[in-house]
Amino acid sequence: MRTRQAIVALLATSALALTGCGSDDESGSGSDSTASGGPVITEDMGVEVSGEMGEKPTLTIPDEAPPEELQVQVLSEGDGPEVSGSDVVVADYLGQTWKPRAPQTAPPPGSGGSTPPPSDEGAAGGAGSSSQPSAGGTEPPADAEPYVFDNSYDRGQAAGFSLDAVIPGWKEGLAGQKVGSRVLMSIPPDKGYGAQKGHDLQNDTLVFVVDIIDSIDGTSSASGEPVEDLPQGLPTVEDGEEGAAPTIKMDGAKPPQKSDSTLVIKGDGDKLGNNIVINMVQAEYPDAANTISSWDENQTPVVLAPQQLQGIPGLAQALEGQTVGSRVVTRISAKDNAAQDGSKGTPLVLVIDVIGTF
Repeated sequence: MRTRQAIVALLATSALALTGCGSDDESGSGSDSTASGGPVITEDMGVEVSGEMGEKPTLTIPDEAPPEELQVQVLSEGDGPEVSGSDVVVADYLGQTWKPRAPQTAPPPGSGGSTPPPSDEGAAGGAGSSSQPSAGGTEPPADAEPYVFDNSYDRGQAAGFSLDAVIPGWKEGLAGQKVGSRVLMSIPPDKGYGAQKGHDLQNDTLVFVVDIIDSIDGTSSASGEPVEDLPQGLPTVEDGEEGAAPTIKMDGAKPPQKSDSTLVIKGDGDKLGNNIVINMVQAEYPDAANTISSWDENQTPVVLAPQQLQGIPGLAQALEGQTVGSRVVTRISAKDNAAQDGSKGTPLVLVIDVIGTF
């Protein structure tokens, strides 16, 4: 994969999640829950949940018609901050269809597609797309079994995902909840995958248990201390207004002959863990043209596992031993960004802000 394709793929991670998990409505899944009627808070939707916060739950779903509206019940309320609708949420979760399925119609978890939340491991893909019929609109057969289409507990790693990049039921059900809470949601097809023709879960009411571990402000940027004695020729980066992308200025900056990454702000937050959450800006030499950014409308922060950092030259090395709040400026040479026909490409600069980790 050529460098530019790798960079665009990283920036598009959340956009892919929108394709898999979002609404087909042009307004996107980020609409305000109040405007759409909001979730119906219920004290008893008839679903029995066993297990404590942080443990893999077991769901017992009643043999009756599923609720027609979004149902949300806080099983255990945390004492952390409230989750914003634009946050990146770190959570463990389990998803199960309301109606059971015969074993032969239940694809194995992680067989493709996307269910919320997106995962770097691919296993969070859940049931995915399938030519087999959904069990949502018919009476379950006699040999039907509870269908858990995905869960993070078996992987032993929580997932991180932007609430602007998941199905509407997730955004409406989790926005406003407190970190540390265990939340039960029953999501009807119109707030799940009902608009995604051919999706294996298109006609299903989905039941999720979500343990909210952390919440990261999706509009944030680097917050550490500037690094002194930077190499000559780097572009200048100026912070934007709160919640906005930084600006890249190319005055005096020369295109690199060799790709490199330089730490320009040393973070003052937590040491980086198994996954990092970044915001980033990409621009072209010589005049910062064709800027794209994860702060842009319809984009979201990117969640990366360590092995994915290898797609950007020098980034893994620049972030080794660093902390949340760091900023790295990466320069991509024309040689490393060659066109598809092999001809000389356009040199690039990326500004990468680490805004969270888990």
